[in-house]
Amino acid sequence: MLQINGTNSIIQRRNYAYIPKANQNKTYDCAQAFCPYDYSNIRANFAPQINFTGNAQRISNAYIITGEEKDVPLLVTKENESYVIDFDSQTEIIYGTAAADYLSKTDNFEYDTQVIFPKKASGTLYTHDSQGERKKIELPENSAVLINAGTRAKLDVKEGYPMLLVSKKDYDWYERYGKDAKDVNIRNKFSELIWYNSHLYNGEFTPNILLSEHLRDERFLASLGVDKYQQRNGLVCALWDKRDNLDENSRKEVELAKSALDKLHACDLVESKADGYLRLKTMYEKNYQRKVFEENGFTEEEIEMLLPICNQARQARIDAKLAFRNSKKSFKPDHIERMQAAGILHKTKGNDGGYIYWAETFGNENELRKRLYDAGFNKDEENEIVEGWIKENVVGFDISGLKFINDGLAVYNLNDKLNNWTHEKTNWVTNSTVLSSDDGKTPFVGVSMVQFDDEIPVPIKDIRSGEKLHAHPNLEEKRQTEIYVISSGAAVLNVVKNGESKSQLLKEGDLAVVGPGVLHCVQSVLGEYEHIVAQVPSAFQYGFGFKQIVEPPADYDEKRLSDQAMELLREYQLSVSK
Repeated sequence: MLQINGTNSIIQRRNYAYIPKANQNKTYDCAQAFCPYDYSNIRANFAPQINFTGNAQRISNAYIITGEEKDVPLLVTKENESYVIDFDSQTEIIYGTAAADYLSKTDNFEYDTQVIFPKKASGTLYTHDSQGERKKIELPENSAVLINAGTRAKLDVKEGYPMLLVSKKDYDWYERYGKDAKDVNIRNKFSELIWYNSHLYNGEFTPNILLSEHLRDERFLASLGVDKYQQRNGLVCALWDKRDNLDENSRKEVELAKSALDKLHACDLVESKADGYLRLKTMYEKNYQRKVFEENGFTEEEIEMLLPICNQARQARIDAKLAFRNSKKSFKPDHIERMQAAGILHKTKGNDGGYIYWAETFGNENELRKRLYDAGFNKDEENEIVEGWIKENVVGFDISGLKFINDGLAVYNLNDKLNNWTHEKTNWVTNSTVLSSDDGKTPFVGVSMVQFDDEIPVPIKDIRSGEKLHAHPNLEEKRQTEIYVISSGAAVLNVVKNGESKSQLLKEGDLAVVGPGVLHCVQSVLGEYEHIVAQVPSAFQYGFGFKQIVEPPADYDEKRLSDQAMELLREYQLSVSK
């Protein structure tokens, strides 16, 4: 299992424990220079909140989509109705009633396992915390449990149809894509990832979050002459300047966002970062947030807009509590005593569970080194302490959405999770940027869930504009398999077979394995739709060339393929409604 235990990058983590005094003379400049990486920051839930009437109870059809004319059937095992979806890593999938039956008989997980609770599915986890106390953790829909090999735990399924992924081994080459990779481009991607995640841990957000999704759409902004990436976190101000070109509803929304943003600054409620991010100066408890806004003259509409952001930012700070604790084993006793005397560490009394607790967090190792130097530590002592800090500190990796973690498993919920590069909504409930244990392990398999509800066929670009024809690598040192489980509704894939573009219907209950190198993309979806996608292996989410946008073949006609997809979905809709 790949280990990610921290990093020594100077683009690492930002200090959110210390909040400087407000500078009363500072002016807010909408045209300030923004960091070259940011896009926008919105809530995680990819799908609208829809009421599913039910999902497929089991896999009814399983096959491998190849780049040749015919697909290859996928055989099911008799023992527990599992399907081998990747032979090199011996990864198996179990879904629906078979998964529930498997969990009812299991309390000792021999291999690395993920348990996914999609829409209309829920359960309960029984495990132990780091102090050995028994814990009961509720698992609502859109939850995932990452279980490391050799862990004892019990999962009860309360309703719906979960999915299990069991991996018996890793690829031999997978560790080359870790934080210690020899490839400088891979190391730089990890640094970039950590930079983005520092905002999540600081409870920071961009002003762009005050705008609804259609106002942040790249094509819409381009039609107004606004470059989304050049503006970075300044979209509220950019659209304010263009408000006379907007329709009435959009103009009112922009005016509301601009008014709320101006009041946040005028009332000195937020701290503005150099890259355009904002941080609430005080993380008020939920019961006090409304009162603070009312006392500062915010309207009801502005308050309703800001409350979810406040709660999300506060939760991010709460989730960051992992940053405050390290194991004593990584530090010399005399170093601990001196750091406590200098106020770098909290002084602990009684049973501390073998942990030290930092009095503040550090954005990178240079911040820690400066603090140690000021406290009188020499260079060798600094190096030893920094080495322990890097080894133990897990801040900077995407644990947004993390609900529980110990040394054997972790629990996530997609509804509280953000894309760790762009801070936009994500459909990846697990991937190799999350943690599967508190000692820094990351999962080998990644899982995403896309959910949508419409009575008529809908092009996937209407709900996921970035979907394009792509392939995953098929190299000896880098390859990836993608698996689609259609748990509800239907979809049409564009697939290139023998160099020709084809439309392929995936129905409720289908399990389709898209092999490495096969050109494909989702074209359209239908109904109370949900698909669960697993990637073997997960790829730090595409940062390292595991998703390759390709030039389509000569016969690739978007309109023709869209028309074909719509017809296939209408025919399917008629067939299931009879």
